Amino acid sequence: MLCVNPQLFLQTFWRLELRPQVFVAMSFAAQYDSRFNEIIAPSIRSITVDDVQLEPHRVDTRKSGDCILTQIIDGIAYSQLFLADVSSIGKDSVTGQPYRNANVMYEVGLALACRQPSEVLLIRDDRDKFLFDVSTVPHMTIDFTDKASAIRALRDELSARFKERKYFNDARVHLAIASLSAEEAALLRDVFADLPPGAVWGRPAGRRLGQIVANLPISRLLDKQLIQVVGEFEEGDPAYHPTPLGRVVAQLVKSGLRQFEADSSKGEDTPESEGGSEEDA
Repeated sequence: MLCVNPQLFLQTFWRLELRPQVFVAMSFAAQYDSRFNEIIAPSIRSITVDDVQLEPHRVDTRKSGDCILTQIIDGIAYSQLFLADVSSIGKDSVTGQPYRNANVMYEVGLALACRQPSEVLLIRDDRDKFLFDVSTVPHMTIDFTDKASAIRALRDELSARFKERKYFNDARVHLAIASLSAEEAALLRDVFADLPPGAVWGRPAGRRLGQIVANLPISRLLDKQLIQVVGEFEEGDPAYHPTPLGRVVAQLVKSGLRQFEADSSKGEDTPESEGGSEEDA
């Protein structure tokens, strides 16, 4: 696996294509194995998303190759949630202050860079002073010595994270709909709402002023991450496909969640009038 710089990776991944797993960041010291196997893993496996059981996902540095960083950021980006055990692991020899696992905290930083707060949960077994930088991130203290209680508490908190994420995604959908122009709505409704999986749509990327103006809705939908470029046609023109968010928005627009009057914008740009076509890339 090719090693990728975190910034480059996070600039290019599409975060809504998520796997049925929860990324777990924690120490791989042997004394933490029972915590993972007997509490964290069962808590995660007790939750289903779209009728699929979730699995815990750890990137074990003891069993991974040279590109451990790429595996970590890939797992963080494409998991349903990010869970980190940030328990104190010792005391600083100079200040006497508690410290936490540096590798885990690095992974927390990566998660905060690319995931919503509702998709991140920190857990710990101590009541030491918490780090200021992450004090506002959802976190909870767990007594891992009481396994039944710990599993129940962690399961309930993870379920709460999923509920909050659903509310956020619902809000994101409605905000996206509210931001659409008549031209953008028409493009989503008439082309992308029913575009079959694996099929793409495109129009010639002309340079004349009229064509540039006609392509503005496409540019805006790209900026809003409602469509994405997935390839190009033989002529070199880009091929577009809706993102998961874009498909949801397109289907809701088509169902009439928001009424878009055809005469609300003169010279409305419609896919049919521009000779759009649906083809396989």
